[in-house]
Amino acid sequence: MSEPLSYRGPADVTLIYGEPGELGGTVQRPRIEVVVNQHAPTAPVSVLVNRHLGVDLLKPMLSRATVALPDGTVLAGRVLEVSGTGDYFEIAAVSPATQGD
Repeated sequence: MSEPLSYRGPADVTLIYGEPGELGGTVQRPRIEVVVNQHAPTAPVSVLVNRHLGVDLLKPMLSRATVALPDGTVLAGRVLEVSGTGDYFEIAAVSPATQGD
């Protein structure tokens, strides 16, 4: 991905709790409304979500997230920040984004 990313619409979001080798869990939320922005390939990915996901965002030990867009783009990385209101999170897109056709 070499251009800034800006997207608004449905996406599949997966939240991962805990670190590898620890007990943890996964929450999958298909087709939730999101606003996704990434200003440069090395910049964090900002994800704005509906408040119904907020309960899951505010659970302890949230470590990673994956956001899959309908065009096949997948953004995945370590969670850097979660807003106290549970309507926003930021991930480091350490995995190169994969782009669908």
